[in-house]
Amino acid sequence: MVETMKTRGRAPDRARAPGPVVHPRLNDGPAGKPQYDRRLSDKILAAFNHAYATGAHKVAERLRNVLVDVECVERQRNDRRSASAVSQADLWVSFIRARNGYNELLGQGDAPPEKVASALETMKDAYRVWADT
Repeated sequence: MVETMKTRGRAPDRARAPGPVVHPRLNDGPAGKPQYDRRLSDKILAAFNHAYATGAHKVAERLRNVLVDVECVERQRNDRRSASAVSQADLWVSFIRARNGYNELLGQGDAPPEKVASALETMKDAYRVWADT
């Protein structure tokens, strides 16, 4: 195989396509804008969930405060009556705390099996409540 600037070591039949690969369902709107654009509160909630789950609690606290402000504005503007992003954030915190409690018991190695089973059920229940919102 002869290397050229165009193929950069790839076989010629695997050379790059001349334009970007576009997923048709993601770019149905005008000028390539997705048809469905998530609310700002959804994006902040995702960042909050990630920050809290990874232990960045100070960042998560700041994101939750921003979430409260954004949620207030969005509810006034859109007359939203669904579960608020703030309540979803609080449910996520409950799940993460239950998960951490369960993991802590597992890490002890000598925890009574009934305590471990109880912590597991608490974690599952917290996840179900969060997932159902």
